This record gives sequence, structure tokens and C-alpha cells, in this order.
Amino acid sequence: MDGEVPEVERIARRIRRIFAGVASSAYFGGAERAEFAHFEGILLEALAKIAAKARSGRLRLLDLSYFPQCLRYPGYQARVAVFIGSFDPFQMTHLALALRFLAEEDSEADLVLVVPEGADNPLKPRKTDYRFRYDIARRQLDGIFNPLVAPLDLGEGADTIEIVRRLIALHPGAALRLTHLLGSDALPTAVRLLPEDLAAWREAAARHRVALDFGIHVQRREGAPVPDALLAEARRLGVRAETSDESLVTPSSSDFRSRGALTVAFPAPALLARLELLFRYGMQRPWMEAAAGAALDPAEPSQAPGGPGRTPDEPPRITADYEI
Repeated sequence: MDGEVPEVERIARRIRRIFAGVASSAYFGGAERAEFAHFEGILLEALAKIAAKARSGRLRLLDLSYFPQCLRYPGYQARVAVFIGSFDPFQMTHLALALRFLAEEDSEADLVLVVPEGADNPLKPRKTDYRFRYDIARRQLDGIFNPLVAPLDLGEGADTIEIVRRLIALHPGAALRLTHLLGSDALPTAVRLLPEDLAAWREAAARHRVALDFGIHVQRREGAPVPDALLAEARRLGVRAETSDESLVTPSSSDFRSRGALTVAFPAPALLARLELLFRYGMQRPWMEAAAGAALDPAEPSQAPGGPGRTPDEPPRITADYEI
């Protein structure tokens, strides 16, 4: 990166080292290496733009040494984005979305906090328990993406309204410019609930003497335009409402769960140890070929050495699914 920013370059070096380890692992085949390389490019491109913002002073690199017990913001003015979702599991699409948000010219956040939602949801009866989902996110982020993206253990038993309330309570006396990251598919529900949510969050801000400036940032979903009317309604309620510069086309968590797209998980050593058995036995299904419209030959054995040939009933499809 030109004009190195040490904190960002350290993250880039960690990413390169992790993906280089993947490339040299005997149990990964060509398809797996290509898919990991695709994500590596997305992450490093975002980091290069973040470094440029940091050099110009438009992004402040925070000290997270004692986070979250001690929150250190210049002048106690916090510019934070909160990324709330099921994260079942957290994976590189989420990570890419967080870094791309920080990299965007118009975004004014210095840190993205990743918080799995822990409330019961009857629409997702098979959702894994909160502690497991938080641990999977932590294994992919801790010690790698600080000080840009960090997991925050704030979601146990809580829905979005309660998570934001808890986050406000962590910032007594602060000026808090808080941005909620959303997928475009979640925008209608978010806007419908905004009047109730804002009332609760503004009450919490008053109680903790927080100067709250709340906004939403919507990640575009491939092929699904963000309705201007919904953004206008959010702004009418006094909320900043922005959209991403471009859509992000990568697999979703449902592709990981139901279609075996294991390469969407960031291969941090702490997580890869849990996934190695699945890769070795050829349970990974490539998603890039399907995304490009290439049909998989059902007679073709797995690319992964050491595993049996896999003959999926159908090729995995790529989805830009931000139901997270």
C-alpha cells in the first residue's frame, strides 16, 4: 500500500499470511484456492481504500487495547457502525461488507462492531445458539481485524432494539454518531419499526447523557434496487440514510449451511481447525462455478485431495443474501 498506514498494513499482512497458508495446504484443491483468492482480493482492495482515508484523516484509527471495558475515542466523540444479524455463521460476505462500508468515501465511521442477535426468532427455529455464533465470529475477527472490525458480546437474549440500547449505555456522556448497517432486504422492516426504535434509543440516550446521531447504511442487494421512498421516510424521521456505492455479489450464510459453500468462512487458524475435517473429506461445494453459470459435471470427483468424489444433487447457487 502506498504511504503505509501501519495499523492497516498489519491487517493486510495478516490476511496475506492466512491466505498464503490456505494456498499451500495440501487438502485444498484448485476450486477452493480460487474462491479464497477471490475474497482475498475483495478484502485487500477495501483495506487499500481505508488506508487512503486514514492518511487523509477522514478515518481515525482507534486504540482498542482494553476494548470493550475501556472505550477510547478522540474527544470522546464516537463514530461507530453496528452490524447486527443472525450471523449463522458470520463469514467473509459480512466481513467484506463491513470493510467496504469503512472504505466508502462518504462513510464517517472509524469502527464496525459485529453483534450477533440473541433473541428468539420463530421465523428461524433452527438458528444455532448465541454463544456458538458469537464464538465463530470472534474466531474470524479477534487479533486480525483490529482496530477496524471487532466482535462485541452484547447480543445475548437481545433483539436489535435492545442491542442498540445496550450499546448506547456503553457510551455515557459521549457524542455518539451511530450507523446501523443493513441489507437492502431488511430495509422495509427496519423503516417500519423505526418510530418505536427511535423512541427507545432516544430515551436511552437521554438517560445516559449521550448525544445520539443515528443513521442507517444500506448494502445493495444484487438485482434489488433500494427504494427511494423508504430512504426518504427514514430521513423524515430524522435519521441519516445512505446506500452503498455498489452491490456485493458473494455467497450468503445460507449457502454455507445448506449448500456446503465452506470457503465463505474466513480461514483464520482459530476457525480453520474446526473446518479442516469437512474440507479433507470433500464436503466443500464450489460456488464460483455456479455463479459464473457453469454447470458442474456430476461425474467429476472432488478437487480436494484426500476426500471422496462429491456428486451434489444440484450445483450451489450464489446469492447476495443479506438476511444475516
